[in-house]
Amino acid sequence: MTDTLVILTELTKYFFKNMNNMWQLNLDSTVQIKELMGSKIYQIDNVFKEPKKLYRFLFNRQSFAVQGEPWTRNQYFYQKERYTDFKDASAPLAVVAERLCGQHLGNYGAFSTNIESWQTNAYNLYETHYWWPHLDNGYTCIVYFNKETTNGTNLYHPNLKEKDWFKNLMADDIPKGKQPWISKEDVELVTELTPAYNRMVLFDGAYFPHGSAVNNLTYFSDQPKSLNCRKNLCFFYYPNENKKETK
Repeated sequence: MTDTLVILTELTKYFFKNMNNMWQLNLDSTVQIKELMGSKIYQIDNVFKEPKKLYRFLFNRQSFAVQGEPWTRNQYFYQKERYTDFKDASAPLAVVAERLCGQHLGNYGAFSTNIESWQTNAYNLYETHYWWPHLDNGYTCIVYFNKETTNGTNLYHPNLKEKDWFKNLMADDIPKGKQPWISKEDVELVTELTPAYNRMVLFDGAYFPHGSAVNNLTYFSDQPKSLNCRKNLCFFYYPNENKKETK
């Protein structure tokens, strides 16, 4: 079932009225609500009023390579980088998402970018493997900043959480030497959230194992780092108070 409602509450209108910057939301936006396996998924198209300004701010900052397991091949076979910051100006979207999912913004109020690209080689087996199925602590908010309408976000069957190998993968200490590509034979894909420029999606990242959809060579090149990257803005939510950082 899909429902549509007006995005703006009196609280968010207050933020808009007192802010004139790149984080301002599009006043004409609406929230689309879908239910999948008993869990609500929210979508807002054209969420930001000035997405180009925000894009320049987010993706011209120094981003840093994600380190530790399973990212030991990062910058060699692929690129996975983040820029994380704490900006009160991002509050309008953060508040809207918080009201929709009923959870608290995690990561101590921070937002993060997610920048990914892959080198064309035998390591990146996208045709037979999924890219890093994982869990977050609660709802996950993503805004897509690419103009392509493919390679969105995969949601996998929640029964994956009962498998011992996945439990080990999600443990605080990820097995040494583990790589982010997981065989498609071990994971059941439920759906892919379709990306679009300036589209926000909000889904329960603790209920659905999920990860970047890598369906083709759109973000591949002959180098591990490329200017043609998958670029997202992310907010992470928690059911309760912050307990730990998201992976």
